[in-house]
Amino acid sequence: MLVFLFLVTNQFVLSQEKFGLTTTNFGGITAAQLNPAATVNSKLFFDFNFLSGGFFLENNFLYIHNKDYRLFNLLSKSPRWPTFNVKGKGLDYSESVEKIDGYQSIDVMGPSFSMASGKIAFGLFTKAATITSVNNLPDDIAILMYEGIEYDSLQGIKNVNDKFDADGLGWGELGLNFSGIFSEQRKNRWSAGINIRRLFGYAGAYIRNRSMDYTVVNDTTLDIQNLTAESGFALPYDYQNNSFPDAGNMFKGKGMAFDIGFMYEKKANYPIRTHQKRFCSYEYEDYLYRIGLSLLDIGNIKFSKNAQVQSFSNVQVYWDEVDTLAFNNLNSVVYDLSRVFYGDSTASFKASTFTMGLPAALSCQADYQYYRNWFLNTTFVLPLKINNIQVERPAQAIVSLRYESRWFELGFPFSLYDFRKPRLGLFGRIYFFSFGTEKLGGLFGFSDFSGLDFYFSIKYNILKGSCNRYRPEKDCSRFTF
Repeated sequence: MLVFLFLVTNQFVLSQEKFGLTTTNFGGITAAQLNPAATVNSKLFFDFNFLSGGFFLENNFLYIHNKDYRLFNLLSKSPRWPTFNVKGKGLDYSESVEKIDGYQSIDVMGPSFSMASGKIAFGLFTKAATITSVNNLPDDIAILMYEGIEYDSLQGIKNVNDKFDADGLGWGELGLNFSGIFSEQRKNRWSAGINIRRLFGYAGAYIRNRSMDYTVVNDTTLDIQNLTAESGFALPYDYQNNSFPDAGNMFKGKGMAFDIGFMYEKKANYPIRTHQKRFCSYEYEDYLYRIGLSLLDIGNIKFSKNAQVQSFSNVQVYWDEVDTLAFNNLNSVVYDLSRVFYGDSTASFKASTFTMGLPAALSCQADYQYYRNWFLNTTFVLPLKINNIQVERPAQAIVSLRYESRWFELGFPFSLYDFRKPRLGLFGRIYFFSFGTEKLGGLFGFSDFSGLDFYFSIKYNILKGSCNRYRPEKDCSRFTF
C-alpha cells in the first residue's frame, strides 16, 4: 500500500534546479539556491522576489502515449486523465525497464530579498517544497501494482528482490544568505557564501526494503517467502478517521540545513578600488569566465509528531484471500500487516520518531562570456548520500547558451537527466518576469509523456550603481515598487 502511494504520487502530482533562474547574472536571491556566493557577484544591488516556483516530474516506468497527451487537460481545474484500460493507448508502462526510478518536486519561493554592497551581500528567503523519489523499484512490483494480483502473466513466478527505496518529504523554511569577496588580486576574484536554513516539516514518509521474495500463486493468494523492510511516516492526516488535516500541530518535525558555495572569477578589467559613500554606488564589474562549486541541501528534519516507524524483519507468510484486505484507514493497514506477519497488530511498531535528510548534492558551475552579453554555461549536479533516510535527487548535466541584458534574456539549455536522458529546454526573461523549462517535449508533446518541467519568477530589482544615475544622492535608500 505504501509503495503504491509513493509510486502514484511520484507520477501524477505535479522543479528541479531551475537553471534559467539560477545561472543568470540577474538571479539575485534565486541564484543563491544553486550557489550561495552568487549574490555578491550578481549584477543586482537589490533584488526582491515576489513569487517564484516550479514543478518537476520524471520517471522511467509510466508514460502517456504521445497521441493521447494534452498538457492543458492535465492542468485544468478538472483534469481529464488518459484512460489505462486499453494497452497501447492513454496511460501505459514500459516493459523494458528492470529498475524503476522517479523524482517529483514542487517548490515555491515566497517573499525574499538580497542586497549587495561592495564586497558583501546578504539576503533573506522563504520557501516551501514537496519532493518524492523512488529508486530501484523492481519492475515486477511496479507491474503488479499497476495490473493487480489478477494479472496472470505474473502468477506462478518466484520473484527475488533486494533493496529499493521510496521517500517523500514536505517542508517550509526560512533562510538567511550571506556572501562576500575574500580575495582580489589583479583580475582574480574569490568569493564564498552560505545559506543557513530553519526547516519546518509538515510531512515525511519513507520505505526501506532490503529483501522481498514472493510468488503470486493466483488472484487471491500471495506467498511471501522472505520480507525485510521498514517504513516510517509523519503526515498531516488522522490515521484513524481519515480527516485532513489532523487536529495536531501543523508541523510534524523541525530541523536545520545549510548550503555553502565558492566562486572564482576572472575579471575582464582590473577592479576599481575606490570606496563609495553609498551602498548602491558600487558598480558591477564584468568577468571573462566564472567557476563555482557548491554543496546543497545539507541537513535533515526530525519528525516527532504523529510519527510511526513500522519494521518487518525476515518474516514470511502464505497469504490466502489477500484480495479481501480492506484499507479503511492507515491504522487499519498497519495493524493488519502486523497481524498477518507477526500475529499481533502492534508487534511491527518500532519507534515514534525518525529523521529524514534533504536531497543533498554537489554542484559545479562554469560560465564563460565569449562575446558581450553572450554566455556559455555548464553545470553539473551530483547527488550525495549523507543520511540513511533521505530524499535522493537525480544527477544532471547541462550546457546552456544564453543572451542577457537588463530588460531581456533568452537561453537554450541542453541537459542530460540522470546523465542518460537528453532534453532540450528554453528560458526567457522580460523585465521582471521569467519563465523556463528544461524539457520542451513535456510541454508540447513532442514525444511520449514521461515527465514535465516548468518554472517561473516574478520579482523586482535594482542594478548595481543605479543610484548614481537615476536617483538624487540623498534619495538612495528609497525603493519604489
